[in-house]
Amino acid sequence: MIYPATPPNESERLKSLYLIDLLDKSNDERFDRLTRLMKVSFHVPVASLSLLDRERQWLLSSAGTDIRETPRSTSFCAHAILSEGVFVVKDAYKDKRFCNNPYVKGEPHVRFYAGYPVRLPDGMIAGTLCIVDHVPRDFSMDEANALIDFAAIVEDEFLIVSKSMSDNVTELMNKQSFLKLGQKRFEQFTKYQLPFTLIYFELDNIKSIREVLGDKEADAILKNFSVYIKSTLKKHDIGAYLGRGDFAVLLEHDIDNADERYLFNLQCFMDDVNATSQKAYHINYGYGLTNYVPEDHVSLISMLEQASRTTYAEKKRKEPQ
Repeated sequence: MIYPATPPNESERLKSLYLIDLLDKSNDERFDRLTRLMKVSFHVPVASLSLLDRERQWLLSSAGTDIRETPRSTSFCAHAILSEGVFVVKDAYKDKRFCNNPYVKGEPHVRFYAGYPVRLPDGMIAGTLCIVDHVPRDFSMDEANALIDFAAIVEDEFLIVSKSMSDNVTELMNKQSFLKLGQKRFEQFTKYQLPFTLIYFELDNIKSIREVLGDKEADAILKNFSVYIKSTLKKHDIGAYLGRGDFAVLLEHDIDNADERYLFNLQCFMDDVNATSQKAYHINYGYGLTNYVPEDHVSLISMLEQASRTTYAEKKRKEPQ
């Protein structure tokens, strides 16, 4: 057996996969309906939609098997995501990559496999749409094209999921999704005792600019500010637009003074934006920073509330008396 290689963009791929928040979920009828249809259309015992995590394969939907999770190291799909097109194994017994695979020698006795990578809206590969048979078989060009068409339907559904989680203007996570996914990340950080910070940003005068200069101008400001946030998020960081000119970033301390460096780099970025914008105004912002303290913070919301209060207090302090 030959173990699958790791894609060169694995860190970015995993980051996108985690943000869509589909791992460890199942019984989603829009995907289950599709795998049931594939099972019948290709006349196979098993059809699945798999997601490739760091060390495991999660079957988001599967018709014909109750298996939900397998090691990535023994997954056919981990090989398929490295393929440019449809990945076909006509007879696993005769393929040196899979002849000793435990899922070939034992249940579910894979002899034939065909899989096609499915991508998230940002182009990153989430996993594969695949079919399995217990006997060797050929795979025609028409069948390959049909599998690609099914994969396109999956990607359309991924886009719908992504849009429901995102703000239309900034393309950052919206508030509802931030509270949901951010709480999961909060629990992971606290479980493994990892230091982290929540930073709350409030853009100045965004309401006035919208009223005086219009929605287009105000939206351009939000987009400019979100560019930095999106471009600097690391694998375990989360950024969101909360509405009304407010943003939040959940920042892992993977380096010393991660929060200070983040804020310094943001200020440099915005200074450059303001210096080159040729607008009659500058984009200014206030922020509140909250480092996780176990005895003070029982949830993401408690950190968010403290950071927003700090932002408001700092803004009031700077106002002319």
